[in-house]
Amino acid sequence: MTHNGNLPRAGRGYLRIDAGRAADLIRRGSDGRLQVPVVFDVRDPASFARAHVDGAEHLTEAGLGGVFSRLPRATPVLIYCYHGNASQVYAAMFADFRYTEVYSVDGGFAPLAAALAAAAVERLVPVLPADASPDLRDFVAGFGFDPDNLDAAREHGLTPLMRAALLGRSDWLQALLAAGVDIGLRNGDGNNALWLACVSRVPAAIQALVEAGIDLDNRNDVGATCLMYAASSGRAEIVAALLAAGADAYIRNDDEALAVDLASTLECLRLLRHTAG
Repeated sequence: MTHNGNLPRAGRGYLRIDAGRAADLIRRGSDGRLQVPVVFDVRDPASFARAHVDGAEHLTEAGLGGVFSRLPRATPVLIYCYHGNASQVYAAMFADFRYTEVYSVDGGFAPLAAALAAAAVERLVPVLPADASPDLRDFVAGFGFDPDNLDAAREHGLTPLMRAALLGRSDWLQALLAAGVDIGLRNGDGNNALWLACVSRVPAAIQALVEAGIDLDNRNDVGATCLMYAASSGRAEIVAALLAAGADAYIRNDDEALAVDLASTLECLRLLRHTAG
């Protein structure tokens, strides 16, 4: 189950992602439900020896054959270099060898290391409150979420906040936010909870997340925003709500398309006409 608006994967066969998204992917297997990517550092040996991401393997072009012979094609691969240029060359080679999930980190090692360090800063783990409503308790238990860590993801990288958003339950969203869940987490497609709320088409769910300060312009693994999804799926009422909340209509996805380019109905096109051309 994915919710990336049926937008195509980049034609180059791999994805360019920012340091924050890369850090999410490296940390995503902490609960054992999602596969952690194999991380490759393609800088020079001296730079790797000085500092590298924990668990990263140093990789040179001469070592590619050995990696291709031992690493299953379904294994997620994440590659970083100095600034995000050489990693794209390596990512393209992995894609050419039919690896199905390949990422190149824009900006390279320094921003990735900073993002991982920021993520490691200790924060209180959100737990299910003792006074949680019976239906919220049933929801958490029914989907197999951990009541002692409400930020832990399950299938498809969905957290309780994302699942509640997908179900359009603004009351659960408010309770989870009050419990201190991380509003910035993203699922296996790189979407935050707002995208899932847009799928639900429940205005109160969208409003609850907007008022809580969620990132309106989060770009997923194909560079798509919630506004692009709403426009491409013909949901004019959501397009209007996102624009009113301050969503940026001038962001382009990985195919260089704006939300207006993806509008599937006349009403969506009218709402976004100021960005055309």
